[in-house]
Amino acid sequence: MTHKGVRIIFGTTLITALLFSAGFLIAHASDDITVINQEIDFKRNNIDQINRQIEGYKSKIAEKQAETATLRVEVDILDNRMAKSELEIEQTGEEVDLVNAEIRAIDLDVQKIVKQLARQQDLIADVLRKIQVVDNTLPLQTLFGNESLSELFDELEQLETVSTDLKEAADAAAKSKIQLSEKRDNQESKRDQLVELEHALENEVALLEQEELAKVVLINYTQQSEAEFQRLLTQLREEQSFINQQILSLQSEIEGKLKANDNLGDSSVLSWPIDPTVRGISSYFHDASYPFRHLFEHSGLDLPGPTGLAVTSAAPGYVAWTRVGRLYGNYVMVIHADGVATLYAHMSSVNVSTDQFVGRGERIGSVGSTGFSTGPHLHFEVRKNGLPTNPLNYLMSY
Repeated sequence: MTHKGVRIIFGTTLITALLFSAGFLIAHASDDITVINQEIDFKRNNIDQINRQIEGYKSKIAEKQAETATLRVEVDILDNRMAKSELEIEQTGEEVDLVNAEIRAIDLDVQKIVKQLARQQDLIADVLRKIQVVDNTLPLQTLFGNESLSELFDELEQLETVSTDLKEAADAAAKSKIQLSEKRDNQESKRDQLVELEHALENEVALLEQEELAKVVLINYTQQSEAEFQRLLTQLREEQSFINQQILSLQSEIEGKLKANDNLGDSSVLSWPIDPTVRGISSYFHDASYPFRHLFEHSGLDLPGPTGLAVTSAAPGYVAWTRVGRLYGNYVMVIHADGVATLYAHMSSVNVSTDQFVGRGERIGSVGSTGFSTGPHLHFEVRKNGLPTNPLNYLMSY
């Protein structure tokens, strides 16, 4: 076999090896990616179907909320909310699976291109080394005459052609790798999305539990009687009306006492009545997810905590009253300077009395679940000139 023949076979072998190895990698990866893509399509279809069901429950809830408040209507609203929440949990679970499948698909793409690129680069390096060997023998080949020199140039040309082809393939793969680098960024974004989805899932599970408790509380309070439900509704609204009227009449009177008190200090920023990091915030001001929003707006923050946990005054002030009500259970109203008042409800016990001065951080009661409550927590309100306002606008950050 001639020297030229060896070079041609060598070049052909490289190309064959390249095509075979790349083809094997692509075929093997294609099988895996096909399965994953089928899973992705299946998940997306499921999510779309669940979303249509969720929209149907939203419509039912809106229709019920437009009706006059009755026990049956309120129970129907809660039932539909629970069904919607269950679907939202299922949908979020599907979205978690979808993102995981998309991440696996990206991983396969990255692995396929990285392996292919590595093989191409190795083959290019091998060809270049062979060319270098031939180049180094060039001065000796001139001794064999024009025919031998011509054969040598033919060999070099063929090897350089093989090298060029491989280099172009490697360049193409390198470009693909750049694209996959962008996919890696997308992959990190999807992992962040995964964390958000898992957090959303926790919130949705907590909301479902709250809605289930709300239905139990409503049925227990009314004993499944429409007359008792209407009586409860009347009492809840009367209690809210009483608070609105009384606080306005007491505000100016008590603020006069506050101005004469040397222990007033700075009350422009409110302290948290219980540590919000204990169990977080379960309901916010005018929270759209509040189970009883059809009956009344949620006028404060709900801070879950163990029964008996100390509740402290958010700022210096005078206790306007301590009361027991159907809605708020054991609750205390404290009036501070500049038209600000705070309300602490559902407490298991009260440690202050009417007209008592309390300093910032002084204990006024304990966390409980008295009144219209779904579990141990503090309902905390801030009122400005008698009107409920968002407590987060006054509370110091934590």
